[in-house]
Amino acid sequence: MKAILKIQAVSLLTASVLAVTSFGQGTTFQELLSGKTVPLSLKLRDLTDEWRRVKIGEASAGTGALAIYAAMLGGAGAGGVYYTKGQTVTVGGETYLIAYRAQTKTPDAASLQQLMRSGQMPEPEKLTAQTTLSLSLLNLRTTGSFNDIRPVNLEFETTGNEAALATDDEKRAQEIGDASLVNLRKLGTALLTYERERKVLPLLTDVRTAQEELVLYVSSKDVFVQPDTKKPYQPNPSLSGKKLADIAKPEKTVVFYEATAASDGTRGALFLDGHADRVPERNWKRAKQDSQIP
Repeated sequence: MKAILKIQAVSLLTASVLAVTSFGQGTTFQELLSGKTVPLSLKLRDLTDEWRRVKIGEASAGTGALAIYAAMLGGAGAGGVYYTKGQTVTVGGETYLIAYRAQTKTPDAASLQQLMRSGQMPEPEKLTAQTTLSLSLLNLRTTGSFNDIRPVNLEFETTGNEAALATDDEKRAQEIGDASLVNLRKLGTALLTYERERKVLPLLTDVRTAQEELVLYVSSKDVFVQPDTKKPYQPNPSLSGKKLADIAKPEKTVVFYEATAASDGTRGALFLDGHADRVPERNWKRAKQDSQIP
């Protein structure tokens, strides 16, 4: 009689980590291996945001030098990186995680031993969007730890670039921060143009006065406000009407700045030499003191 498979949620990985999809009752092991229930192979490019990348250390991997070198290359039985939706299958009292692993070329034992003798570090094969992923059934009772669980990111998988792992919110925050610095630099250009023409800095006693002084020197009034909060940049009133030559360290003197710190704990600031940067909030008190901001 055919063994009946029961697809269930992974008990070791919570639904908040992996998107769990249950199959219907009555699926057999034969049907599973036929590829009708789940595909026997996928391409790396096929993985959607439902998939998770999981590093798995298998209990049977071994600790010898040969096993360690094999693990570095992602060799069979050495643990490594798998891709899964968190689905499991139970048969014969054992529960298996349904996962996929990249099909990469690995040296045989003789080649590994030669690498060890030469002292060379093995180079794992680089993945591409076309890399084939093969179906794996990982026994949850004998499989080791589940580590570094994260959403699949094709750019990271193929390049190893950690910057690709930034969340959408982090990327958006960075874009907004960059846009704010662009505005501040434009404001800096306007300020220095004003100073060259009039030989003094504009009146910076308050936001309204500063904007009225510089409005003829900007292409749009949008440069006066922070893009995400729409709050106006704050001027440094201590510089109002002064001569640039009288300022000892213009590169360290803040002339305009964001009214509030961003979510990443930094504050955009324009310095008197025309450059703009993000100042960590822990350094902001000192920057204000150095710039004589009230």
